Amino acid sequence: MAPRLLVGAIPGHSQLALDMERAGHTVRPIDINTDPGAIAHVDLVLIDGSANDIRAAAEILADYARPQQMFLHTALEEGPQLLDDVETSQAITMCAHNLFDNIWVTSAADELGETVVGLLIAEIGGTSMRIDDTVRPTIAAAQELRALEATVRDDALELLIDTVPAFEAVAEKFIEAASGRRYAKSVNDLDRMLDALPEPGVRRLFVDLQRRRGEMEQDTDTELWVIQKYEGR
Repeated sequence: MAPRLLVGAIPGHSQLALDMERAGHTVRPIDINTDPGAIAHVDLVLIDGSANDIRAAAEILADYARPQQMFLHTALEEGPQLLDDVETSQAITMCAHNLFDNIWVTSAADELGETVVGLLIAEIGGTSMRIDDTVRPTIAAAQELRALEATVRDDALELLIDTVPAFEAVAEKFIEAASGRRYAKSVNDLDRMLDALPEPGVRRLFVDLQRRRGEMEQDTDTELWVIQKYEGR
């Protein structure tokens, strides 16, 4: 069995902290604004929050970090450099960000950190994938696109509520359902669908998404249809 760790969680019990507790580690919340020295008693300092929060926390904790003490942050925006202030004490600095389910992207300041963070994620039953910190903005953009799926689904839900009697009763199931299948077989179908959309914002979104689909599928008919819509035809 791997050694059990005493984990200091900042600002408190994040999802990763709870997962580590379930894996058998002892987790204690630490308030660094009132007692930053409390990290002296823990093996691993887990910092959850935005990049600015993590950088500020590392600055506060710099005077209390010790050699080989482990620091792990969960932000996606930047890598272990957010923990540079504690790394000067020869601490092990790592980061792990949850993309979805229990899939994590990880990086660390050195090979030891890469090994440790991989073991920590494995202990909670997760899958870790090492990344180069230069690709973080691309990963963030991908996550933003995933989040925008909800905007499209919300618009679709509003259309269904407006047109299908009592659809609100199944709205929650609709939100949780798998993606719908496509119904447009031709540009004539696209015209009929576009004409049925009452909101200008939804109409623009419909055209923009069809443009991207046309590009990806090399569907020249759809691409020409989109150009016509952009020109107001």
